[in-house]
Amino acid sequence: MEKQSNKKEYLLLLLGSVIIAVLCGGVGALFSYTLNFANSAFAKFNFLVFLLPIGGLLTVWLFRVLKLDGKNIHTVFSDVKNDGETPFLLSMAVFLGTALTQLFGGSAGKEGAALQIGSGISSPIAHRLGLRQQNHKALLLCGMAAVFSAVFTTPLTALAFGLEIVYISRKFYCKAVLPLFISSFGAYGIARLLGVHPERFSLGALPKFSVSVFFKSTLIVLICAACCIAFCLAIRGISILFKRIFKNAYLRIVVGGVLIILLTVLVGNTDYNGGGMAVIERVLKTSATVYWAFALKILFTAITNAAGFKGGEIVPALFVGATLGAAVGSLLGISPIFAAALGMITLFSGSTKCTVAALMLGVELFGIRGVGYFALATVLSRAITANIGLYTYNED
Repeated sequence: MEKQSNKKEYLLLLLGSVIIAVLCGGVGALFSYTLNFANSAFAKFNFLVFLLPIGGLLTVWLFRVLKLDGKNIHTVFSDVKNDGETPFLLSMAVFLGTALTQLFGGSAGKEGAALQIGSGISSPIAHRLGLRQQNHKALLLCGMAAVFSAVFTTPLTALAFGLEIVYISRKFYCKAVLPLFISSFGAYGIARLLGVHPERFSLGALPKFSVSVFFKSTLIVLICAACCIAFCLAIRGISILFKRIFKNAYLRIVVGGVLIILLTVLVGNTDYNGGGMAVIERVLKTSATVYWAFALKILFTAITNAAGFKGGEIVPALFVGATLGAAVGSLLGISPIFAAALGMITLFSGSTKCTVAALMLGVELFGIRGVGYFALATVLSRAITANIGLYTYNED
């Protein structure tokens, strides 16, 4: 009897993964279009940065009204670990909050928002299907992976990311593999049908393997891994500092918004506002970069995050990896585009602690040809950064 009950619940889990693939694929596509519109509007009307504090106030007010204070990516991971339920309203709030952040030039990405949106959509579905414990957890992961896949158009990365979150939390559940596969690839297919264009880049001619190229590649990874530690510590440290100095959330986000305005004016351009995909694309197509671009992006992102603006840190991390990798590569006399790719994979692996997902990201973004170098980047980065990262998978 119990065996039949388990089979029935697993079938419900598979049904839930199909439902989530469709819903999250559609929501992910809408989220992508919304952020593209926000970034295009900001690129055309740079003066919108002066409205960033107002956008911040709206964000804080929205989360207060919906009683979502304190809800963020870390609480979502806690929900997954402890079989908790993510409020559906969090999906809407994070969706709007991230759009406001990017419309007004805050330095934030979209992956943290995608994970929260996916968890918020899947949690009530899991509850309605009557899923318990591990199956409930699996469906939350399906939602997170689905929106991630739809937004980034990287289904293999989303699948690996979901499985590694389970593994890192020390509660691996093998029955989650098929539902995660269905939700990740299903959402990707829906997003593509709705016209979401996948980000893919060419590495050009790979450097011919030699002892010199191997050591130069290793050096690039080591430098980028050290930068990854600095990036993660800056995100944490400045956030703690802001909360200690500015107790009031409204004041905190206004101060952060004003600082971003001042930095933007001082820099004289908007390269460091928004997620930074335009700069990443520029680096990977033309090799053009500024040697200190990575440091400025860390500063912009750390302040944006500390102030309380919504979004994520992975796209900024990829920006840091691309610009620093290209800069180091040009100094070492190795292809800056190849070095930028190594930097991106290094920052992703080190900041998320998901080595397989980082390897899959490299393959999906750049193709299979560089997989050996990507493997080097993921393993070294994970080892060097140790337990220093963006996410706290194991905290209650």
